[in-house]
Amino acid sequence: MKGFPEMTTIQYQGLGECSELWGGTQADFVLDWPGRPAREVAVFLQDAAAGVLAEVNAFEDNSHFRAAAARVLGEAWLEAEVERQGQIDSFIVISAATLADRPELIAAARVLSSSGS
Repeated sequence: MKGFPEMTTIQYQGLGECSELWGGTQADFVLDWPGRPAREVAVFLQDAAAGVLAEVNAFEDNSHFRAAAARVLGEAWLEAEVERQGQIDSFIVISAATLADRPELIAAARVLSSSGS
């Protein structure tokens, strides 16, 4: 990405445990970027947002799709925030309203294949 610092890494750690009880899927990351301390970040994709992504991209809305979507959207969100050198909270919620405000996240989900969902 343009402006994304070369030494920055976004490492996917896996899915958060029991996040489905909150009505979504949580993907956990570690962000390591120059000049700032490493940070653990949880990205929570609400079920309604996952439903929008599945519908827009004509994917089956199931737990495999939601897990993949949480990872892809989490990475896209974090990359964009690092590029902007914005503040990154430890817990980020991606809702249907977030997708309406950030259409590039919907585009990022297009890399998912329905065969992998």
